[in-house]
This record gives sequence, C-alpha cells and structure tokens, in this order.
Amino acid sequence: MDQEWQEIRKKLHKSLSKGQYDLWVSSIELLGVENGTVVLGCNNRFHIEWLREKLELKLLAAIREYFPANRLEYQIVSRGDHEETAQPAEAQGDLPQQIAISDLIKRVGPVFNPRFTFDQFVVGNCNHFAYATAMGMASGSQLYNSSAYIVSETGLGKSHLSHAVGNHIYRERPNLRVHYVTAEQFANEMIYSLKNGSIENFKTKFRNECDVLLMEKVEFLSGKEKVQNELVFTLDELMDRGKWILCTGNTHPKDIPKLSNELQSRLSGILVAPIEPPDFDTRMAILRRKSQGEGVNLPNEVIEFMAERVTGDIRQLESCLVGLMAKTNIMGVPVCLELAREITETMLDRLPKLTIEHIQQIVCSTFQISFEDLKSSKRRKELSLARKIGMYLCRRYTSEPLDMIGKSFKRSHSSVLYAINDLAKGLDNSDGKLKRQVEYISRRLDTSCLA
Repeated sequence: MDQEWQEIRKKLHKSLSKGQYDLWVSSIELLGVENGTVVLGCNNRFHIEWLREKLELKLLAAIREYFPANRLEYQIVSRGDHEETAQPAEAQGDLPQQIAISDLIKRVGPVFNPRFTFDQFVVGNCNHFAYATAMGMASGSQLYNSSAYIVSETGLGKSHLSHAVGNHIYRERPNLRVHYVTAEQFANEMIYSLKNGSIENFKTKFRNECDVLLMEKVEFLSGKEKVQNELVFTLDELMDRGKWILCTGNTHPKDIPKLSNELQSRLSGILVAPIEPPDFDTRMAILRRKSQGEGVNLPNEVIEFMAERVTGDIRQLESCLVGLMAKTNIMGVPVCLELAREITETMLDRLPKLTIEHIQQIVCSTFQISFEDLKSSKRRKELSLARKIGMYLCRRYTSEPLDMIGKSFKRSHSSVLYAINDLAKGLDNSDGKLKRQVEYISRRLDTSCLA
C-alpha cells in the first residue's frame, strides 16, 4: 500500500503546482483502504476542508488508478515527537498544535474577490433592498427560509454582493463551510461526477458539507433538466437543515425559459431582491467612490457630466472613469470637463450598433434555441413565439425594411407583418407573461451594447 501511495503522490506532484503540492498534498498520509473508502490523514480541520473544496476530485482520480475508491474519508493526524496517532476529525476540536487559520488565509486566500466587500458597494435607491438582504444573510440575521434570490441585468452588482457575503463570512465566521459556484460550474461538476462514478461525493459536498451556498447565473440551467432536478434536491436538503442560500440571476425565476416548475417554485418561494439600473445620484456616488479609491480628485462638474451622460450599467461607468484617468496620466493633463466629454463620447461611440443578427442572438440565447431552429419552418409553440418576438424587436430596434427582416428569418414580407401585428395585439391585450418576456429581452438588448 505504501508503494502505491508513493506512485499516487508522484502523479499529483506532476499535475499540481509546486505550492499546492508542498502545502496541501505532501503531508497527507494514506491511513487505510476499506470497502471502497480511502482514509487520508491530514494536519487539521482547515486542511481537510481545503482538500474537500479544492482537490478532492483530483485526489480521487489519482487514487482510483491504484485502488477501487468510491469516496474519501479524512482524519486529523497528531504528529508529536512520539508515536503518531490518528483521530477522527470530529473528535479533535481545536488542537494547540494546529496551524492558525489566519496564517493559512494569508497564504491561500479565499475564492472571493477582495475588492467586492460591503464597504465598497455604493448603496442607492436602486439597490438598497438587495444590499440589505445580502448584508442580513452575511451577518446571520433571520430571513425568510434564510434564503434569497438577487435579480438584475448584467453589470449592476449581483456578483459584488455575492462575493461580499462570502468575504464577510470568511472573515467573521471562518468555521462556516461556504460553497461559491456559478450554475455552469455546478452543472459541470455534476456531469464530471456522473462520468467518474463519484456522484455521491458530489451530493455530500453540496448537501451535507455546505453551510452557505452562493450560486450565480441561475439562468444557465435553462433546459438542463437533470441538473435542475439535482439542484432541487440540494436546495430542499439545505433548506430543511436551516442552511443559507443566496442565488443570483438576470431575470425572475418564473421568466427563465425551460426552467422546471419545481425549481421555479423553490427559487420564487424565497426572498427575491431586485437591483435596478443606478439612478443619477447613485451614479454620482459610484464615480466619487471609485475615483477616491484610485486617489483621483474629480471636479464636481466632471462627476455630474459623466453621471448624466453615461446611463448604462456600472461597468460602463467604470470603463469611462478608467479611460479618463488613463488619458490624464498619459498626457499629463488635469481632469477637466472637456477631457471627460471626449472620453465619454469615444467610449459610447465604440459601442456596437444593434443589428438583426445581434437581436437574433439575444432571442436565441433567451429561449435556448439555435439559429437554425429560429429560422426553420418548425411550428413548435416556443419557436413560433421566439420568431414573433425576434421580428417585432427587429422592427422596433432597427431601421431595416420588412423585406430584409423577412429574409433574415427566411419568411415573406406578409409573414413578418402578420407576426409583428399579432405580437403587438398580444401586448395590448395585457398578456402579463408575454409583456415580461418582451421587456426582459428588450432590457438585454439595451444593456448588451454597454457590457
């Protein structure tokens, strides 16, 4: 068994960075293999948690080349001057010989962006509720089901708040096990686990070894039925055990196409906190905060001009500010209104113009369909609706004639006209769901040029 373990370590040494191997793998001991369970000896509880979070899949893959392993079990090994003894992680508690967590944090660091904290988040009328929701969760305040869903278009601060929650918990309550993933990462990890026979480890990680689940970009799960089912079971398990859940998405769960009724119900049933585009006062506050953080003193007239001129998402506002500071430094000239006008006009002129193809891309992305299906003769209800909305928005957002729109959708002039009028009639008849779908895609078009 010792020889096999040495071979496993050699393989891990080749596949990992020197820092990762030396700090986390070199000190692992193989304590035993029994009934498909491989028992590994670790330095302390933090060592165990880090391996579970970061290296478990790689460890399992390497071990399975030599042992029939289904799962890993970890124990804390006491390394004294005398005989080494192994004890279960649960029985050790806080041992005086363990490495201080604060020391390890400095060497490894959390997965969260250190710039995304609550202190650095500019609060305004547009985002106050979402901010209070995230802050309440991070500080342990009682929320409905201890779960929340933050919804907004891209670039308005969803990720900032998710990372702020993680940073706050990591600093104030490091004993809590926080899992941060995008929906895509969750899906990819689940698929990998299924292919490699480690799905039970995947379930254990997200259901039994998770105190706080932070999941972003839920809309990615549209149409992915098996992953949605797994997430439903995971959410139920975490909610039943009183764990904390924070999800984010670019639209309300009920408006995400191809989302199962069960997942819609779970996500819609928790606290939903929207973030709206920043108003004028919030944009001014953002510019002041960002410029002060960079050590730049912006005149009030420049701040007011930029806040008035740049009305898109926060990323666009920050891009203009970065461009202004860069040009100031390169040219060695002071910040002035004329320079701000030049930068904002240049940045805004660089934005792509809306075209029929771009609108079709957004529609296909929203409905999770292909270009071929959008332009095909298939009459499935969902495809027909996507085509109607696409034609309607092409008429609304471009100056292209109906013949050109029809050609782009492989339809006749009369078919396009009928589709546009039919959709407009549905909107006039107060079809709430249809209105929400059209408004959602319209917002995506408005912001897609600003991202």
